[in-house]
Amino acid sequence: MEHLYDLGELQALSESYPNLKITPVVEQPDELWRGRTGTVLSAVLEDFGDLSNHDIYIAGRFEMAKIARDRFCNERNARAEQLFGDAYEFI
Repeated sequence: MEHLYDLGELQALSESYPNLKITPVVEQPDELWRGRTGTVLSAVLEDFGDLSNHDIYIAGRFEMAKIARDRFCNERNARAEQLFGDAYEFI
């Protein structure tokens, strides 16, 4: 899919590093997409329970970063000090 940044490189890295798992998620798939659909935030909430032991790196719009912080902290026990992203300097 053309809108997934450097997917081939990420998949190659996941073959070299077994602890790295790549799960492409597309919110608005085209007719050829056969992978996971929805939002990345929803995928995280579906795939993970407790996030308190995870460092989480967020890139994207400020609104999305705020929603991610709110939901991950309130619903999955993530710690705000373990969420990293440019947006958190401003919101």
